Order: sequence, then structure tokens, then C-alpha cells
Amino acid sequence: MVKKIVLNLIATGSLAAAFLVSGCASVTVSSTPTKANVYYKASDKPIGATPVKLHLYANAKEIVVRKDGYFSQTVLLSTIDPKNISVELKRRDKVLLLSQPTGAELFVEGQEQKVGKTPYLLDYKKPFRTFKVSSPGYASQTITIPEDPESNVMVELKREASVSLVSKPKNVEIFSLDGAKLGVTPFAVPAVEEGTYELRKEGYYSLQVTVGPETENPYVVELEREPIIIVYSDPEDAIVVHRGVTLGKTPYRQLVKEDMDLEISIDRYYTKQITIAPDSPRQVSVKLDPKPYIMVKSSPAGADLYRSGGVELIGKTPVEVLVEKDTALEIHKPGYDIKPFMLSPNSNNEVVVPLSQSLASLDKKVLIDSDPSGARVYRPGGAELIGTTPLEQQVHGERTFELQLDGFKTKIVTVAPDSADNVVFALAKDDSAGNVTISDPLLNTPSSF
Repeated sequence: MVKKIVLNLIATGSLAAAFLVSGCASVTVSSTPTKANVYYKASDKPIGATPVKLHLYANAKEIVVRKDGYFSQTVLLSTIDPKNISVELKRRDKVLLLSQPTGAELFVEGQEQKVGKTPYLLDYKKPFRTFKVSSPGYASQTITIPEDPESNVMVELKREASVSLVSKPKNVEIFSLDGAKLGVTPFAVPAVEEGTYELRKEGYYSLQVTVGPETENPYVVELEREPIIIVYSDPEDAIVVHRGVTLGKTPYRQLVKEDMDLEISIDRYYTKQITIAPDSPRQVSVKLDPKPYIMVKSSPAGADLYRSGGVELIGKTPVEVLVEKDTALEIHKPGYDIKPFMLSPNSNNEVVVPLSQSLASLDKKVLIDSDPSGARVYRPGGAELIGTTPLEQQVHGERTFELQLDGFKTKIVTVAPDSADNVVFALAKDDSAGNVTISDPLLNTPSSF
């Protein structure tokens, strides 16, 4: 056994001695594809293009084989057992910047705007090469992308000694167990060793969480909402009543531990009843229906508005009326005809009722004339002579007159306030021979003899 070891030592020593005697060893480096540049490691000066013959001296050498469009490759050349080397370069169609953990955010050095997340396809046509790589719960790293990477670029981020507490909902207060407020979520808490914290937010149940070295980062905590219901109404400031007790006005907040029946009411709107429960939505909206008030106006104004029949006086126009069903009304005004009309809940919000002046109330002058003129004008019956045509008369309502003219038939005429200002009545000739018409004042009628 001892002899074998001695022989091996003699053989190894002989090989080393042979190398020392010769002074160097030769190695040929070839590549696929050919004509790749060969560099000594950490040197930018090329030795030559493949295939290239290198001379090795006492120490091993690291060389880098590079070619445009391909991933570079580092090769260790040994002086102990030198061999010819053939390097197969891989086509570099794209280069990815990867991270552990994945999904880290990338920022160009010196810029605040994010350019993307890992895995990120590097564009070598762009001038920037240095990126800041960040991920929640990990220390950020800055990396410069090499011009000739040997493969995709990987960044191993180091875990920070803290965990970011993130909450749903946002802006939850964080307290230590001794009651000291630490901050508001999202908030980083130490994770070197375990620690317990209390999360609080109005309207939600408080929650204790424990954070330690094995806690996922970020740590998302969801709080359970307390059953606080906010009742809104349209319109606002409606009164909220529960079992006959007024609780307040909308918007109204209520902690609901059991079902509650509420009445929501406001003047000029119909009251609505709602039920809220612990599992109701956080916000409950109630739209109140307006009562169908209608403004009644008259032309002219100042008339009395009655319900149909003229017994119940509602008010003097303009007056507002609540019309919840079809309603018959009427308007009274001295000197005008009574105006009946109907309203329904679907009528316009404002109704104007025109009034017609009563004929009996009109006072008008009418010029009464005859054709031919000069006829005598009597009151009906011919007893009272008023005058001869043309004759102007004051007309307060319908008036009847009797027109008499010798040689013409007597004519009974009527004028009214709506008659024309000038009225001409044609008289017919009386062809009865020898007859003379006179007025008999005793009989108040015309007589012939």
C-alpha cells in the first residue's frame, strides 16, 4: 500500500517536473458559432477570435468567450490537465431581469417613475442599465445590467427585519398591548422576534395579531365591521322614529344588535317605514315620496276656492291644495261666473284657472239705431217713450226695446252687454192701406184702426 502511494507521488511529481521543464502548456479554444472574441476574465482587451490558441503558465486562467447576439460564457482553463476547449454559445434573443421574490418593482436609477415589475424584459437599445429593485418587506437593491450577460439576470432580495401590516379597511390604528399608539396602516412593525399588536377602527371590532420572523410580508388583516347602520334620506333632515320615540334626524347612525322598525318622515312627504338589522348594508338610503300639493291660481287673483258645492272654503287664490285623489273644486269671485274644475294627483304642480266675467255684472253703453233712423224707442209694451233713434242706452244686462216708425212695422229688439257698441235694426214697411198704428196707453199695446 505504501509503495503505491509513493509511486503515485513519483508520477505526479514527474508530470509537474515535465511542465516546469517545458514552461507552458497550449490550449486551443474554439466556439460555435466561430469568430467569437476571447478575453481574460476582468479584461476588456481581446486575446483573439475563436478558434484561438492560448499558452498556460503556472496558474489556471479564467477566460470569457463573447459574441454579439449570444450569451457570453466563462471557461476555466487548468494548467494541471490542459485540454482543448469547445464552447457552444446560446443565442440571446431576449434577456430577462428576474427577482426572488418575483413581482418586484423596478425603477431606473435616479428616477421616481416605475418602469415595470419582474420578470422584466430588458431592452438593450435603451441607454439605462442600472435599476433599483424593490419589494414590500425586502431591502431594496441596485443592480447594473452587464452588456454581455451570460444568462438572465437574477436579483436575490434580502428579507427586511420588519413586516408591513396592511388592513381592510384602510387607515386602521395600531396599538401596542400597553395601549401606546404606534401608527396607522399600512405600517411596518419589527419581525425579528414575535410581537403582538391591537388594530382598532371606529365601526369595526378590534383585533389582535402576532407578527414574527415567519410572518408573510405584507401581512393583510381584515377587520370585522360592527353592525353600525347609517340611515340616509332624500330629502335630508327627515325625522327618525322608533316605537313612538324620536331618535334623531337623517343622516342617522345606529348600532343595530337586533331588528329595528323605523319611521322616516318629513313635512310635505309621505312617511316610510323601514326595518334595519345587524346584517343590513352599512348605509341605508330612503327616498321619500312627495305629497301631491298643487298651487291653484286664478285669473284674476283673489278668488275664493271651494270644494265642489261651494260649502267648504279652502282659501283665497293663490292657494296650495293637497290632492291625493281626483277632486272637484270651484272658484267664486264677485262679478265673475262660478268656475268648476277638477284636479288629480297627476295634475301640474301649478294650475291657473281663468274666470269669465258675468254678463249680469257688465255695464256698457250701446248706441241703438234704426234703418231708417228716427224711430221712437219704447219700453216693452209701448207705454214709456225713451227717445228716438239713434239713442244711446246704458246696458247692465239684457234689455228689450220696442221701435215704432210711421209707415213701418213695429219691431221688438234686445241688446246685451256683449252686443256691439253700435246696433242698427232694419225696419220693415207696413203695406196695410188706411191703417194707422198708434199706441194705446191704457192697454200698453199697439192698436190699429
